[in-house]
Amino acid sequence: MEARSDLKYKIYEIFKEFMTGITKLEELDNAANSFLKRFQQGLSFLQRPPMVTSSKLIENIMKNNETRRLKSYIESGCINIDDAAQSTKALHTSLSGLSDHLIKAQSLLTELERLTDEAALAIETATNFSTQLDKESCDELQRVTCDDEEKATVTFPEAPEVTEYATVIAVVYSMVKQNYAMQEKMVRSLSLKSSSAELETYTMMWSLRPFVEEDFGPFTNISFHQARKLEKCSEIRSKFVSRSCGVFGFFVAASDVATKKTKMDYQNKLVLAPMVRVGTLSFRMLAAEYGADITYGEEIIDHKLVKCERRVNVAAGTTEFVEKGSENVVFSTCDEERSRVVFQMGTSDAVRALKAAEIVCNDVAAVDINMGCPKAFSIQGGMGAALLSKPELIHDILATLKRNLDVPVTCKIRLLNSPAETVELARRIEKLGVPALAVHGRKIADRPRDPAKWDEIADVVAALSIPVIANGDVLEYDDFTRIKTATGAASVMVARGAMWNASIFSPKGKSHWEDVKKKYLRKSILWNNDVKSTKYTIKEMIAHHSCLELPEGKSINKADTLEDLAQLYELEDYYWTVKNIRPFDT
Repeated sequence: MEARSDLKYKIYEIFKEFMTGITKLEELDNAANSFLKRFQQGLSFLQRPPMVTSSKLIENIMKNNETRRLKSYIESGCINIDDAAQSTKALHTSLSGLSDHLIKAQSLLTELERLTDEAALAIETATNFSTQLDKESCDELQRVTCDDEEKATVTFPEAPEVTEYATVIAVVYSMVKQNYAMQEKMVRSLSLKSSSAELETYTMMWSLRPFVEEDFGPFTNISFHQARKLEKCSEIRSKFVSRSCGVFGFFVAASDVATKKTKMDYQNKLVLAPMVRVGTLSFRMLAAEYGADITYGEEIIDHKLVKCERRVNVAAGTTEFVEKGSENVVFSTCDEERSRVVFQMGTSDAVRALKAAEIVCNDVAAVDINMGCPKAFSIQGGMGAALLSKPELIHDILATLKRNLDVPVTCKIRLLNSPAETVELARRIEKLGVPALAVHGRKIADRPRDPAKWDEIADVVAALSIPVIANGDVLEYDDFTRIKTATGAASVMVARGAMWNASIFSPKGKSHWEDVKKKYLRKSILWNNDVKSTKYTIKEMIAHHSCLELPEGKSINKADTLEDLAQLYELEDYYWTVKNIRPFDT
């Protein structure tokens, strides 16, 4: 009994120390929440549309419409270099404070975990006491004679209080650990790309308290490791086991959902076509902002992808696939486009295609096989349009990928020599179970200047039951409706029309290409796009709308970095704001 008393005192001391740690963690949380709100305010200021007081137009507006209220509105809306610097400094301070919070909170969690383990060990000791004392009591009962049975009373030992304290410690520790994991994800996702709605959600979530579903009880939040220790106590074992079917049944159900193949809706979608050197992350995000529902990445050859390793770039907010032994980023994506980005691959081998697709498939919405590229490089390598004459190889590639991947697998083809041949190939592809088929309305020998054959796309649509994505000669927003009407296609894909002006996806009408060009450069800076890709895309815009021989085109040729391009288009402040904030996104 003396040992049991010592044990009760020990668990009480553990509990006091544990709750002191929880109080310190709460104080840290409150301070960090203040940093998060300051970050929200600073970013909100930087994201306002800038008004420059030195502008003649602003000056005239104020002069011709001068009222006290209008003047205060405009003055409040103006952003100068000093204001931007102060906001940038505030962002740095806030992120630094949040990072410091994570370090201190992690240290406290380590100490709380130690106390939780000590509490679990106390339960084991208490259980051993109970077992021993119960046995002694039973022996005493057996010594009572039949004659004295009615008079005799046997006092059983009082149940220990250790269990109650240890249970509270285990449950609370599990909850604060989950809360820390949530905070860590929030802090690491903060960047200039964070939207106002996102930040409002973060500040609200930071202040939330844990919620436990009544059906599962507090044991839902106990880690499996702690649960195994706790169930040694007979009192807890009965409760834990009685609820385990519900709890673990829930986890199994969630696991089943996670492993089911994901689906994409290919009906009535506006689709950005795959374009080499153009369809990078920055351009895909630009197209999506204007209204693209599905965005294909540029074609990546399987040979190159199998040499890559996946890397999360916390500073840029991206997931990158980098060539091993180098800093060459082969493909880049982000969480924001996870549900719409299609990874297009060039391949001529089913096994290699699967090996490459497995590297990237968990970070994209679908995988597409290029079967339409007419360039010599692709055809000589047995890829692209070369596959159109190899139906057995098409079967091997698509069947292998579809059988082994949990994301949709599709392909994009060109027209064959005759409509009948195209329809026959499309039907064979459909039988493999692909969810959609993209058809470019040109043959291998056709050039971009040759008109797309919408009528032959219509033949494919009429022959298939799966959605067909029509591609070719979509240069204006109205062409989306025109090609759908002419072909009966489920969705429409656009390449050059989007490259020249990504606002083609906007139902409000096109923005001026100069504005789109600058917006694209801002996206390239924000997402740290490769400078060669950025220059190529901007030059394609200029070549279509203007002339590369003018000073602008020559200046682009001389630019070696994104900073050079930012200076050329008077985006230095934006460039340096992005550059300065990134080191803190860690």
